[in-house]
Amino acid sequence: MESSQITIRILIVSLVVLIAAAISGMAKGSDDAGLCGMTKDELFECKPAVVTGVATPPPPTAACCAALAHADLTCFCTFKNNKYLPLLGINSTRAMQLPSKCDPNSSAHC
Repeated sequence: MESSQITIRILIVSLVVLIAAAISGMAKGSDDAGLCGMTKDELFECKPAVVTGVATPPPPTAACCAALAHADLTCFCTFKNNKYLPLLGINSTRAMQLPSKCDPNSSAHC
């Protein structure tokens, strides 16, 4: 492998790590409110239902749905087309479907 290819791969891996750290930092928040009204733990509770790379992810857990009930869904809409979500293993289409999977009567949409 050429040294330029190695350098590019190192840069890509570094970028992914930096993005993950930045999102993790946003999720912590200074008052533990997390991101869009959800704590880091609540965000990770929902992650299995929105991952990429699996044909059929599991449905959201009761804990995920409880967290979504008090989340700021309008805030999450701002991340809808974020190009870094797939790098973190998050399928934004699945993420946007979570409210209706938790509450079929939900009218939340972006």
